[in-house]
Amino acid sequence: MNVVAAAVAALLVIALGFFGLTQQLGAHPFWAFKVTWIGAPIGAILFLVIGRLTSSSIAGIGLLALGLISLYAAFWGKTEFAASYGEDAAAGRVWYFGWIATATFFSAAIAWFLRMFLTR
Repeated sequence: MNVVAAAVAALLVIALGFFGLTQQLGAHPFWAFKVTWIGAPIGAILFLVIGRLTSSSIAGIGLLALGLISLYAAFWGKTEFAASYGEDAAAGRVWYFGWIATATFFSAAIAWFLRMFLTR
């Protein structure tokens, strides 16, 4: 059941990136879809590892909170990068890796809640 939830969640996050949700939320058009290809499989693996360690719903809420923090970091990185006219390389990295982390943690959180739904 864990593998099914992880696969469905990863495919859902990748599909959302394919249909342009990440770009609409502020990811750079060049890598808006690529960050989901990087982050979603990592999130699926993260879910499988954490799922073996605990079954607490607090872990799912924690993954969701980390996803929101990563999304905020991506927004902050974009704002700082744009304000510097593309010269603040550190902010550009925060923007890029923030989107990868967002895809990672939302993929893991979606898998967590799918598993809770499917096992009831």
